[in-house]
Amino acid sequence: MTAQAVGSAAPARPGPPRPAARTWRLRPAWRAAWVSAHVVASVGWLGVHGGVLALVVTGLAAESPGAAAGAYAGAAQLVRLLVLPLSLTALVTGLVLSLGTPWGLFRHYWVALKLVFTALLVAGSNLSLGPMVLDLAAATADGSVLPSDLDRARPAIALSVALTLLLASTLLSTVKPFGRIRTPARAG
Repeated sequence: MTAQAVGSAAPARPGPPRPAARTWRLRPAWRAAWVSAHVVASVGWLGVHGGVLALVVTGLAAESPGAAAGAYAGAAQLVRLLVLPLSLTALVTGLVLSLGTPWGLFRHYWVALKLVFTALLVAGSNLSLGPMVLDLAAATADGSVLPSDLDRARPAIALSVALTLLLASTLLSTVKPFGRIRTPARAG
């Protein structure tokens, strides 16, 4: 019998350093649940922005103050009921997925860029766009007067930009461009 067969191990091959501890990962069933929640919230948020934009543009194109008021009231309802819960759900589920899967939060450019877009959109949707639409609905609530064209166009332009960023986030999720973020080598 050789010494190796008796109990001594073969010499280890040199290789890349192993991480000190395995990072936390979602189990497959939980990952599927979080992915589903993220997709539903993100697609819902995209749809709500599209719906609000369509109603704001309808109000902008309306010839009568009453028709504009109805469109803006519908847009305001969507903002009041859906923008905050959908945007926060998309942000939270995205964070959980990035931290609980191998994609990581700052390992890939597309994930980091989506985080930036989502944070900007959550803030912008809830602190700027939403109040803009609510103000427009309040200004036309009696159906007798229309605000200036600029005051009615401003939300349409801002919503178009937000919708473009939401579509860009969707594209980032499906294409996953740019590769991994390189970290500087550690001095050792």
